[in-house]
Amino acid sequence: MGWKIFTTFIKDTGEITINEELVKSLGFRDFIFVEETNFCESPEEGELYISNYKGNLLIANADLLWQFTKTQVSKTEELFTGRFPNHQIISVNLGYGTYFSVIDCAKKIRVREVGDAIYQDIGLPLPEEIYLLSQQLIDNDELIEMENELTEDEIKNQIQSVLAYETVFELTKRIFGKRYDELELSEYNIKSYKFQNFVIDSVNDYGVKAEMQFIK
Repeated sequence: MGWKIFTTFIKDTGEITINEELVKSLGFRDFIFVEETNFCESPEEGELYISNYKGNLLIANADLLWQFTKTQVSKTEELFTGRFPNHQIISVNLGYGTYFSVIDCAKKIRVREVGDAIYQDIGLPLPEEIYLLSQQLIDNDELIEMENELTEDEIKNQIQSVLAYETVFELTKRIFGKRYDELELSEYNIKSYKFQNFVIDSVNDYGVKAEMQFIK
């Protein structure tokens, strides 16, 4: 489980003009254009990569997902659903726990946050989750080892963690036609526009840095 992915996918947007105006319209604050480069699904904090990919929009930012998992609807989420009211907005985060959010036609239908425990579990299981539950997520040898070393609750949480992790990759099939971890190396070379927020560089508090990137 070595992947880091901090990416939001907006399905069936067509070709979108990517510029600072688009960035501001989606609620990002103090980001300026840096360069054209390849898409990076796991940007550093304060970086933003945006790409058109076969009629879908790819947006990578380390902190964007938290704008979709707040208890109250954030201003950023309002701007995303206002700009794309009839689209699927799929936001995933791997690297510091496992998180995903799915918005369909401006309605948030699923949020799941799994780390050492299940932090959020909102909405009904997605088709991808239902499919995965019918599969053997942990092989027998590993399961036997877990049964010897972990409590029943710890095993259940481990299974939920694997389920969430695999669901993230199953969700990427909605955009790429296959799982993101199954792409050929050449398929990762997606033209992208990089933007960056340099204002947060002097701030040490992670939570403050994360929130400073978005309008309120």
